[in-house]
Amino acid sequence: MKKIKSITGILYFAILALMVACGGGGGGEQPAPEPEPNGDLPVKSIGTLPVNGEPCSDYEEVTSDASKVSITFKWNAAQYTQSYELTILEGTTEVSNGSYTVLEAKVQLDRGKTYTWYLTSVNDDGQTKGDTYSFTTPGTPIGNYAPYAAQITIGFDTGTMEMSVNWIGGDEDADVLTYDVKVWENDIILMEEVDYTSDSLPLISFISGESYTVEVVSKDSSGNYSVSTVSETAPE
Repeated sequence: MKKIKSITGILYFAILALMVACGGGGGGEQPAPEPEPNGDLPVKSIGTLPVNGEPCSDYEEVTSDASKVSITFKWNAAQYTQSYELTILEGTTEVSNGSYTVLEAKVQLDRGKTYTWYLTSVNDDGQTKGDTYSFTTPGTPIGNYAPYAAQITIGFDTGTMEMSVNWIGGDEDADVLTYDVKVWENDIILMEEVDYTSDSLPLISFISGESYTVEVVSKDSSGNYSVSTVSETAPE
């Protein structure tokens, strides 16, 4: 009887050792790695005030400085956005830049000048630049007004897979304008025109899901200019 018990014990420990050996080094099954969070880039914000391409009527006097006015800027809320960066330019010179968590701001600017502005939506995953707008502050200009930033429209025809590009230019002095125009597909320039006199481009072939950017530089005969850019993603 003792011999039988001894054999039974040996078999028990042999089976136990085999089970441990099959466990892959004693560490057991490793837990699956946690999936990385899927971040969402902020959506482009749309500016609503000052009205694009018009003299600014929503302003306040600055009692301490008659050469300046306080301009109210407003914009729509954009999904996934934590803050909004408001950038204001005169020509290509940045005159103001501020970050806001609300949907409006007041900025003091010189009288009698044309400014362009845009919003950048920001969150922890990145940022998205918005379209360019322009307006003219009240007052008598020194010299000649700069042109308004062109109002650009991009259209996609999924039947022909062709993209249309049009814009509306304007100038407070009613000067005749010419345009320098560039079109990008992602980072590649598809088309470039200099001293262009039309307000539209020939149709351009596009690829579904790709990003397209149009830049229009509006120029008057006095050497003043403004820059407008719009980016759109082609439909899938």
